[in-house]
Amino acid sequence: MCADAPCTCDCPAGVDARGFIRKIRFENFDGAVKLLKRFNVLAASCAYICPTSSQCAKGCSAAGLTTPIDIAGLQRFVMDYERERGMIDPAPFRRNGAKVAVLGSGPAGLSCATELAVRGHPVSVFEAEPEIGGMLRKAIPSFRLPPAVIDFEIEFIRRLGVEFHCLTPIDDPRRLLKDGYGAVFLATGLWKPRGGDIIGSQLPGVYQALDFLGLSKQGRMPDLQRRVVVIGGGDTALDAARVSKRSGAECFILYRRTQREMPAYPKEIEAAWNEGVEFYFRVLVRSIVGSDRVTQVRCVRIRWHDPIPGMRRGYDVEGMEFVIPCDSVIYAVGQGPVSDFGLWTSQNGLIGVHKETMMTSVEGIFAGGDIVTGGGTAAAAVGAGKKAAIKIDDYLKHSPSL
Repeated sequence: MCADAPCTCDCPAGVDARGFIRKIRFENFDGAVKLLKRFNVLAASCAYICPTSSQCAKGCSAAGLTTPIDIAGLQRFVMDYERERGMIDPAPFRRNGAKVAVLGSGPAGLSCATELAVRGHPVSVFEAEPEIGGMLRKAIPSFRLPPAVIDFEIEFIRRLGVEFHCLTPIDDPRRLLKDGYGAVFLATGLWKPRGGDIIGSQLPGVYQALDFLGLSKQGRMPDLQRRVVVIGGGDTALDAARVSKRSGAECFILYRRTQREMPAYPKEIEAAWNEGVEFYFRVLVRSIVGSDRVTQVRCVRIRWHDPIPGMRRGYDVEGMEFVIPCDSVIYAVGQGPVSDFGLWTSQNGLIGVHKETMMTSVEGIFAGGDIVTGGGTAAAAVGAGKKAAIKIDDYLKHSPSL
């Protein structure tokens, strides 16, 4: 019943938290579902995985009195209600716009495809993997995001008329423009692992986090044996550690900075702590040791210098090198784009776009999501996809060649 709800302003996807909670208050659950999906077609997935405590709930007016409203819990209730009662079909609309191709079926791609379809454009989504969903499908463990939730949301997008083409990688988006598509949206995310240059990283028993999580979701869990070391401090590292721990292994996270500087969300860090994952902070891995398989990692403890504006932050090594025995190592130190598609990129390899139009260096080709920002939440990717769809629709309406 807030008159001016600050939570609405803090949602990257633009969800009207006050609006859908008010509908719950008056038991208009169907209306709450429709309102949520109007702003975020992946509202159910986001309700499971979004860090609401550091986004929308952070500004909750109730926080100063008691605790913030459980926005994620209420959103999950509404979306679970729809799954249990049956899908609320989308309203009919006219399809009279130009064709648009979307590359990638993660949150940004699905959001963009949905918004374009609602605006009357025939949309084709091209996905290199065998299943739709991007990181939601391949990397996030099922105990955090049940696959049935993703399946339900994708079915809704299908009913909007969006066509999906799996196992169809596109190397050159310019070809799609020549094939009759009025515009192309790149939302291929970050799938190329980084950090494989440490000595011993090619030994048996060393895994890249995304590959490891993908195998575990497919039911092909690698034999980790007894002790696992995870290198990294983001959400992917936490997911890999929790999956390892749940498989029965001892698990240790090695992170080069302090706990306060970990990019992972506090809720995920707490969950890993509670499940028995052990953390080593200010530890730098120098090499991985073994012959037929990993046997240990060699590390040093470091102390970071105070940051100096305009300079790269340095560190000092403290004490002697030490070893941590292990049977497996999982790298989770970030990802980059698999391809730049021959477009202009920034120094870190991300696709460059015009700030206002979201168009790349090639007319008619747009980009958004992690491939532009370098990573973020699913809700942020949804917001980027929606914004791109609006810009693409405006471009197509005013393009003299269409």
